[in-house]
Parts: sequence; structure tokens; C-alpha cells
Amino acid sequence: MSRWLLIWSSSLWAQRASFLYALWDLDFEAAEREMTFEWNGSYLTWDQHRLAFFRAVFPLEPAERKAFWEATQLYERRFERQIAPALPELVADMYAQRAIVHALESNWAFAGYAAWQSWRYLQRGLAHDPLTAQWQGLWQVIFATLPPPYSRWLPGKPSLRWEAAQTAFQKATAPRSYTAWESSLVYFFVLRNFDTLAGAWIDTCRVRLFQSAPPPYLWRFALGIYAFEEGRLSQAESLFQELTRKPQIARFPYPYYWLGKLYLYRGEGQKARQMWQAFVQRQTQPFGVAAQYGWRGYLAWLEGDSAEAQRYWQTAVSYSGLLWEEDLLAQALARQWLHQPPDSVEKRLWAARWLLHQGAYPAAQDTLEPLRVAALRLSGDQRTALYYTYGRLYHRWGKDDLARFAYYQATRQVAQANRWMQAYAALYLAQLYERACDWHPARLYYTEAQKIGAAVGRTGVVQKAKAGYERLKNKRYPVPGEARR
Repeated sequence: MSRWLLIWSSSLWAQRASFLYALWDLDFEAAEREMTFEWNGSYLTWDQHRLAFFRAVFPLEPAERKAFWEATQLYERRFERQIAPALPELVADMYAQRAIVHALESNWAFAGYAAWQSWRYLQRGLAHDPLTAQWQGLWQVIFATLPPPYSRWLPGKPSLRWEAAQTAFQKATAPRSYTAWESSLVYFFVLRNFDTLAGAWIDTCRVRLFQSAPPPYLWRFALGIYAFEEGRLSQAESLFQELTRKPQIARFPYPYYWLGKLYLYRGEGQKARQMWQAFVQRQTQPFGVAAQYGWRGYLAWLEGDSAEAQRYWQTAVSYSGLLWEEDLLAQALARQWLHQPPDSVEKRLWAARWLLHQGAYPAAQDTLEPLRVAALRLSGDQRTALYYTYGRLYHRWGKDDLARFAYYQATRQVAQANRWMQAYAALYLAQLYERACDWHPARLYYTEAQKIGAAVGRTGVVQKAKAGYERLKNKRYPVPGEARR
């Protein structure tokens, strides 16, 4: 009887969106104020653990990471003995938080054990709780994108994982659910990384959520990233600059990194250095540091300071462990440039890429034209980079037929240093075929992207391509007359 009373009372009082909103706004003082209104002991314990988790993931100092481990050890018995019988989804969330922090510390065995515990408790989670649906959706995404050999021992039916994830996220992101802000942001990053519908989801969130309250800090950062990737640099600059003026920038300095990259694309080297210096001064995690050193080295090389460029590149490649995909890209370029500094061909290619990121597509095409004329005299790596850049140009320009041809040519060159570009070219080529509902070549190039990505160690490409293949593997062309039967 007490179990059902606890479930009923938690449904009425404990599931507040305002606490989660404050967490994703990185306003921890507001989150603490929200906790004072919580009378349900189970949810109060969960709130305290969640707050300690967010402080550990976005720390001002190392002591906050230590405080998380002290808090989770303090609450572990209460979660397992008192909370688990009635609200097992809260225990699943607690273990998922542990797994994430273990992963940030590169303790992979402990992270795996905590993730298994999270999955185990989630199987008993309340079906009507949106937190259960959120984690069910996220786990299905993880299962759908996990590369081999790990994907061979996963529970459930592979053919249903992506559909199950979408169904779960639809429930978790319902406007009246207490997880609406959190789940909608998580689902945005799922779509941004593993699908082609992120823009449509942002439009949906503008109607569902943004009209009732301004997006929290991390949501606004996500909007800035999406504007940056779509080539709307002025909009991205405005969003990032707004974030740098907030006190939360002390915990989350990444807007400075992206402003630096934005100014790099615009050719404003001095501004880029200023933003990256501000980023390094505030960053307490390894993410993004190697990347900015790689780009600062390239700027120094363009300005004729080869000694400074070599120093930056050597610093960039010295970082190891858990890194961003941005870091891995910059490290690959830095290693290549340490061996062979950028020549006139590579400088022209990067100049064209910066122009296309600015939306100056005709200027980018004119910049590439001399290389196209001399394509037969270029090396295999240079031709791969040329065709890949043409693919990105036409893709962003909306000329899908030309983009498909350029990506195809990029995947068919004999390359060594630029094999990673061929992985991305195959991935983008598959996405273009998917957009055109041409399922067979889309599946073909998603498979090719997985193979090349695995060969060159680009796990991000492998996961994105695997997710694409999972979405399409059961798609088939319409059969004439089938609709009439």
C-alpha cells in the first residue's frame, strides 16, 4: 500500500519541470531553491544527486568532482533500499550519472558496470514516468549506434531499435511532461548526430517550448551550434556572444571555442586567438583544448611563423584520452602538418572551406577552380580533399546532384592521410541518397562509411553511419499497384 501511495504522490507533486530547467540553465542556485519546495523524500534525494552530478560534469574546480563521488556513496544505499522498490527509474538515472562521470574520468570498467546497473533498474521503471521513456529512448539509440563487436551481444531486436527510440522520445518530450526541456535537448543531439531531422525538431520545440519560456543556457548553446553548422554565422555569433556574457560561462566555456572557430572562418585571426585564449583560461576539461591549439598553429603558419606553428601542433598532438571529434580532427591535421606543412594546394582548399562556411558559395567555387583544372597533377590525397570540398560546397549550396558526384569521386581516390575525408564523404553521400528516398545506394554508402571509419579510427563516423543504416535497412521501394491491393 505504501508503495502505491508513494507512486501516486510522486505523480502529483514531485515531477517538476522547473528543477530540470534550472539544471540545464546551469543556474544551480535556482535549482537549490527549487529543491526547498520538494516534500517527497525520494525525489529530494534524486534532486540532490542530480545537482551534484551537474556540478561534477560542469565543474568550477576539481573539488566538485570529488564531492559528487562523496554524495553518490552517501545516497547509494537509500536509492537501492528505499527508492528502488517504488521508483526504480530514479535509481537507473543515478547509475547512468555514475557511468557518465566514470567515462569522463576514463574509468571504463566502472562506467560499464554502472551502465549495466542503470539498464537493469530501467527494466522495472514506471511506464507512465517520462524519465523512464527518456532513458529507454537513449538506450535504444546507444544500441542502434554501438559499433561491432559490442553490438553483437545487445538485448532486443535490432530491426526495432530506432523505431523504439523515436516512440520513447515522443513520450518523454511531451510538452506537459516534467522532462520536456531535458528530453527535447537530448533528442535534438540524437537527431543532429544520427539523423537528418534536427532542423525540423528545432521548429517543433519553438512552438512547444520556446513560446512559454526562453531556452535554458545549454539549449541556446545547441541552437548556436546548429546555426554555425548551417552557415548562419551572424546568428551563431550573436547566440555565442550572448552566452559569454552570462555567469554560466565560468562552468561552460565552449561558446568561446566556437566563436574562435567562427572568426577563423571569417579570416579574423586576432579575434580567433582572443576567443581561444579566453576558452583555455576557463576550461577545466580536456575537450576542445587540442583542437584550438591545432587551429592556432595553422594561423601561425599562415602568418609565416613556422616555429610557433610547430610548437602549437606539437602541443595539440600531446593530448590523449577521451577527446572531442573536433580534437581528433585537429590532431590528425596537426600530425599531418608536422610531417608535411600546408602547401599552396592545402591553403587554397582551406580558404575555399572558410568561404563556403560563410555562405560565399560562388567565391568558394572560384577559389577551387584552379585546382579542378589541375586535378590530374594532384596526388591522391589532394584529389580526395578537392572532391570532398566540392561535395561540401554543393551540399551546402543545395545542388544535390553535383554534391553526390563530388562525394562519389572523393570516395574513389587512392588516399592515405585523407582517408578520414573519404569516410565523411561516404556518410554525406548516404544522407543525400536517404533524403532522395533512394534506399539501396543510401544503405550501400552507410555501410562503406562504417568500414572506412572503422579503418581510420573515426568512431563518430561509424556510429552515425550505423544509425543511418539502422533507419533504412527495412525500407523498400514502392511496388507498382501495391497501394491498390
